[in-house]
Amino acid sequence: MDNCSYDPFRPVKMPKTSITIAVFIDALGWRLAHEHGFLREELPYRGPLATIFGPGATGDPTILTGLKPRDHGHFALFTYDPSNSPFRKVLWPRLLPQFLTRRGRVRRWFGKKLSRYVGGNGDFEVRDTPFNLLRQLGYNDNRDLYEPNGAQATLFDDLRRQNVPFHVSDWRLDEEENLAAARKEIATGKLRLAYIFLPQLDILQQYEGTSSQKIICKLGWYEQEIRDLIALAREHYDEVKVAAFSDHGMTDIRKECALMQIVSSLPLEFGEDYFAVYDATMARFWFHTKEAERLIGDALLYLSDGQWLDDETLRSWGCDFPDGRYGDRIYLLKPGILLNPSFMGRYRYAGMHGFDPAHEDSIAFFATNEQTLPRPQGLEDLRRVLSQSIGIAA
Repeated sequence: MDNCSYDPFRPVKMPKTSITIAVFIDALGWRLAHEHGFLREELPYRGPLATIFGPGATGDPTILTGLKPRDHGHFALFTYDPSNSPFRKVLWPRLLPQFLTRRGRVRRWFGKKLSRYVGGNGDFEVRDTPFNLLRQLGYNDNRDLYEPNGAQATLFDDLRRQNVPFHVSDWRLDEEENLAAARKEIATGKLRLAYIFLPQLDILQQYEGTSSQKIICKLGWYEQEIRDLIALAREHYDEVKVAAFSDHGMTDIRKECALMQIVSSLPLEFGEDYFAVYDATMARFWFHTKEAERLIGDALLYLSDGQWLDDETLRSWGCDFPDGRYGDRIYLLKPGILLNPSFMGRYRYAGMHGFDPAHEDSIAFFATNEQTLPRPQGLEDLRRVLSQSIGIAA
């Protein structure tokens, strides 16, 4: 028979189907994952992943854009921007009695309303930020990084541009709902990427610490859910690639520091001489007078609970913002020391993140079943590494 002739009985070789399952587990640190042996058999190629400095708004943008905070612009939720504050016309919260504004449920409800008012994504809590200060604050994170047409291109923009089918978790849903949605989409056999976000470990460790039995149970639940996803994917795809990673670890709290009281005791007027935002692990200051800079600088210089961050340190961490939008100076507490009270509240948390990114408890986690996949060194490498796993151009 002619080699060029058509043979109707010859099996047709179908293209090989492949899926990458990327599981982002918020606050699963390298130390905890290593000690627990998290998915060691399923994801044998693993290692520590350098995190990025920040009070909570830096990890996700760094992962998705592949940029440092100075380049993607995200560092903290609030900036000091009285001239352009989106809250400057929001007057009614200041009129509410304190017995109402101190209630967590009221503040959460108000945060969601306020986020929609300024065009945010709804994932915003004012926590214990004084309502009378809102009119002087800028709001940084007012776009959903998971949606198209953002300020910087993300991994998902790469996929859309190259018409690659993918599924991504909806942050508005809980973990069980997002896992169910991922299973449904994986079962279609049409995906190239399933990107699954699991945030509850972060919250649980803040209230329980890192060594609670509840944490061990949560990790075990994650393991079983991921194993089930892998088994399901193998029923529908020829090749199943898996990468699990985090944005940072968690540090157990051993001490509190009343930094707000120390600063407020100085002969200075908040708002006139200086402005400050007190996060759970750091205080960010804007100085309006030289005297305020001198007095606050001296008051905290010899405090053993933390240190002033110099320009070189911030530059090496990729967090040097020349316009000072996140503070003229930043005072960072030592790992394990909680700034309390703060704009996060007055609760004595058992765990917290946002300390020195080089500290062992801050280090993030990466693991995969792909032997030849390049190992990311830091969060900013994940966009490139995941793109290579999927087989697209970053």
